[in-house]
Amino acid sequence: MIEDATPDTLIPDPRQNRLLAALPAKVLTRLSDEMDWVSLAAGDVLIGPGEGQAHVYFPTTCIVSMTSATECGASTELAITGNDGVVGFPLVLGGETSPYQITVRRAGCAYRLRAETMTSEVEEGGALQRLALRYTQALVTQMAQSVVCYRHHAIDQQLCRWLLFNLDLQSGNELDVTQELIASKLGVRREGITEAAGKLQADELIRYRRGHITVTDRAGLEARVCECYGVVRTEYQRLFRLDPAQQAGKRSRPTSVVALRARAEANLKSSGPGPLEAVWDVQRVVHELRVHQLELETHNEELRNAYEEADALRAQLADIYDFAPVGYFTLNALGAIIKINFTGAILLDIKRSEHNRHRFAAFVKAECLPTFKHFLIEVLEARSKRKCELVLVENCHRPETVVRIEAVANESGTECRMVVSDVTAERSEEVVLEGLEPSRACSR
Repeated sequence: MIEDATPDTLIPDPRQNRLLAALPAKVLTRLSDEMDWVSLAAGDVLIGPGEGQAHVYFPTTCIVSMTSATECGASTELAITGNDGVVGFPLVLGGETSPYQITVRRAGCAYRLRAETMTSEVEEGGALQRLALRYTQALVTQMAQSVVCYRHHAIDQQLCRWLLFNLDLQSGNELDVTQELIASKLGVRREGITEAAGKLQADELIRYRRGHITVTDRAGLEARVCECYGVVRTEYQRLFRLDPAQQAGKRSRPTSVVALRARAEANLKSSGPGPLEAVWDVQRVVHELRVHQLELETHNEELRNAYEEADALRAQLADIYDFAPVGYFTLNALGAIIKINFTGAILLDIKRSEHNRHRFAAFVKAECLPTFKHFLIEVLEARSKRKCELVLVENCHRPETVVRIEAVANESGTECRMVVSDVTAERSEEVVLEGLEPSRACSR
């Protein structure tokens, strides 16, 4: 439950959040009147998948987790946010909803700002927009590196990374967390976390008792962790070293049109009319031309700035698409792949630059082809969301893989846009329990 924080719990200060602390004093003072200081309990859902955002949050002592969940309830943590940033990055990028669930993992306090106020600040530009975009870049780096880590690094390295990230967002060296929770955040079995924690405890890097972990040798954890932790930490440090005021000063912002006209009028009056009225008329014409020229230069500069900001937003959205933890595919009416992200290319074991040479059906197991063909036709004709499960054929890098596909057509019904998730582990457990064959995974 979200409650207004009281002075008994913590002395409120927006500067406890690094992003707010980096704002110029006058901007922070103005925003302070618009923000509420709230207390958040562990388990509070701040933003549900697909839901609109009523507020953004600037954590001070709480830690917030961004997770992606499957229909059967399995979930994986994509990123965490604490006093280093803002919760609600879709608003920063011009969106209104998020496909991920944002949940409070560690209870604490945060400053809450209404969504419409945040949107207004972003649209107007300025220090808050630049800092929020900069933080979003760091968040994308964290999400992308998480994908790499989950796929390529051992569980004990992932555990070290998770512990260090959480320690960075709080004081002290103790974490109140269960092995079950860590396993759910990393998307692995609890037994894997138990074994990894046992190794770290045997090497005297941590002490663990149920529901509580004490890090006794942080330097040892940093020596054991994979490179993913250093990549993300370096990016956060680099972005926060930049001074938003100095960065804004590098951009030559023209004086307002009103000020330019006033200055031109003053210069003209100080020169005074000449002996002939014709000379005065010429000066007036020259004056008007100069003012119009300055106005045109002002508008051109504002247009260039708008294009630069739009390009930056497009780059941020492209990163989120490319490094998402699920495969994104766009197929034409014949089933040919016309667009794919990195995760999708890895799943099919193809070069992303050569995606247009392939049809998705070529990677589907033969007995599942009728299901997929009917599914594609149904999506394009109905132009509404459809789901199915099928098996992809094995390749030199992976065995047969069961995938869940969620798809929707574009407005004209000429393209099928699919989200493809690997559910092999879930289905394997069901096969063991129910004694079914893997080919039974072909379903709608």
